Amino acid sequence: MTRLGGGVLSLFWSPLCAVGSHGPGGPNAQICVSVFGASIVPERPRLLVVLWKGNFTHDLVREAGTLAVSVLAEGQEGLLAPLGLRSGRDGPKLGGLDWGLTPEGDPVFGGAAGQVRGRVIEGFDLGDATAFLVGVVGVVDGRGGPLRWQAAQRVVGEAFLARWAEKSARDRAAAAGLLRWLGDGAG
Repeated sequence: MTRLGGGVLSLFWSPLCAVGSHGPGGPNAQICVSVFGASIVPERPRLLVVLWKGNFTHDLVREAGTLAVSVLAEGQEGLLAPLGLRSGRDGPKLGGLDWGLTPEGDPVFGGAAGQVRGRVIEGFDLGDATAFLVGVVGVVDGRGGPLRWQAAQRVVGEAFLARWAEKSARDRAAAAGLLRWLGDGAG
């Protein structure tokens, strides 16, 4: 039987991105591998940003209606642990990082391959996640090539990868019962 997940399916992941938003407690951001172009009309650029409902940033985006995407550049692997292994629910997690705020109050990260500011047009419930259709209201081009998960894994070290695997296993277990899937009446 063909193995589902990883392999060729990982080629559909976008470059690693830090997606940030804000709320009454301040700004927060997370690592995201699901940010995709969603428009062929250059005057109306849109993104589709998929955030798992268990992430604190998901709730901030839903409430604020704005977000910022920093496309991480090669060399920014150091952002993966603080933004990908901890929850903003446990306290501020941007301390000591190179970041600033958009006019809307959403965090962006210095040294990124690029940054995008956006406003949520609509959210699509995926069961375990929400796909936010985002209208792009600002773009800053950066330097360097985008960081992809396959390349990051070669740099971050075994300790990080073990922690990431543990967190991913917990997240997958929680998502499995929530996601919409074939034959469940959702499509």
